[in-house]
Amino acid sequence: MKHLSFKLKYADKRWQQYLEETFGKETSEKFSVEGNATAKTNEATVNLINFDGKKEIINTIKNDKNIISAYIIENNTVKKVIIA
Repeated sequence: MKHLSFKLKYADKRWQQYLEETFGKETSEKFSVEGNATAKTNEATVNLINFDGKKEIINTIKNDKNIISAYIIENNTVKKVIIA
């Protein structure tokens, strides 16, 4: 089973709102978001289980200035690095 995981830095909006505006409502509802705020950073890890490899999602990730890193994971192993 493939899944997509990426790390998102603070984008001046709530995570769910930002994801909906960036990826669309239908896709953003499938994301699992785990926020991590400290005194120095405000980041979230976003996961999409059962990722089907849609090119439009990958292209959106590559072009988003707020995404720090992104990976496609299969069987607990990184299969593809989108952004490192």
